[in-house]
Amino acid sequence: MLTKVILIGNSEEFRFSMKLFPEMLLRLLEEKGVPVLMIRPKTIFGKLAPWAGRLGKWLFYIDKFLLFPFYLRRTLRQERAPGLVVHVCDHSNAMYVRCLSKVANIVTCHDMMPIRSALGEIARNPTSWTGRCFQRMILKGLKNAKFVVCVSTATQRDFLRIAQYPKYKTQIVFNSLHYPYTPMPETEARVRAQALIGADAPFLLHVGGDAWYKNRGGLVAMYAEMRRIWRKKGTCVLPKLVHAGPPLDNEVRPFLEEDPEMEVDMIGLQDVDNEDLRALYSCAELLLFPSWNEGFGWPIIEAHACGCRVVTTNKAPMTEVGGSAAFYIEPLRPTEAVATILKVLDQEPVARLQSVENGLANAARFSEDRMISDYIETYRHLVGERKT
Repeated sequence: MLTKVILIGNSEEFRFSMKLFPEMLLRLLEEKGVPVLMIRPKTIFGKLAPWAGRLGKWLFYIDKFLLFPFYLRRTLRQERAPGLVVHVCDHSNAMYVRCLSKVANIVTCHDMMPIRSALGEIARNPTSWTGRCFQRMILKGLKNAKFVVCVSTATQRDFLRIAQYPKYKTQIVFNSLHYPYTPMPETEARVRAQALIGADAPFLLHVGGDAWYKNRGGLVAMYAEMRRIWRKKGTCVLPKLVHAGPPLDNEVRPFLEEDPEMEVDMIGLQDVDNEDLRALYSCAELLLFPSWNEGFGWPIIEAHACGCRVVTTNKAPMTEVGGSAAFYIEPLRPTEAVATILKVLDQEPVARLQSVENGLANAARFSEDRMISDYIETYRHLVGERKT
């Protein structure tokens, strides 16, 4: 019988999405009445990193690789009991599986891109020697896990191929929305959006970090081409590009000689909270999400849940997450991609409304209840609890 779940999360300075996931699991398990405890590496030596220069990352490694395993083993001695499951919420912490050999354990694998890069499969993202060593540790941990959940079919496919792991010990559990995104009333959304971008103007939206696979250069190049086309057509007001994430200064620089105003019409927003992001999704003409790869692609369902049309890459897992509701492009064919984007922007009102309704229906597939029920069923399976 399942008696308790210990979640292993990431330290506080970790990137946004990988902090959200364990926190979401913690909340949902508590709501379902499952006894749960979350532990994570504490930043102790890592606090000195800003003064350590190039050696700063090694201070974080002390916290991660030396201190936390001691804390984890001590916690297991205190909490160990029949029916205990330990869930490593982020596969980048899979090296902790070596501490879990005597307890039921599960790892959620969010993507295989860093491991693929370390193996030389992704030429555009070369990996350093230390990076390759780190990814080998992660892969070894994944191979030794008692069960692995993948967040998409694409991630599972890469994992099974690379790890040579038994398929019967894996399961696909799609992520749910981590926040109750819904269409914001138009007046409220426009007031919020105008305060954020400084104008009441049409805009395209991009949401994402600065990782190589986000294809930020392709995003800016597509926007530049759209501006050229709009100018040729005599469009009076050119839609802006709002990007929620790190600045795109380097990506836009090559286009400024031809189009100096482009820098003004590209509006970067950092640290956008959920309600402001909800407003942006609700007002945007569309979400442009041309990633080369993703592990899942949360912005796709966030946008759909807010009634925002989505144009994304014609590749899994984007096609899995967007389903039949999204519009797809091939970023390697920018001319065709831009034509598709413009076609979506030019939809007649009836077709646009249908696209919005399709997106809302698509987002409903990714419910919190479905996700947490799948995880709880997997936990029970691991401790030998039979279905009633």
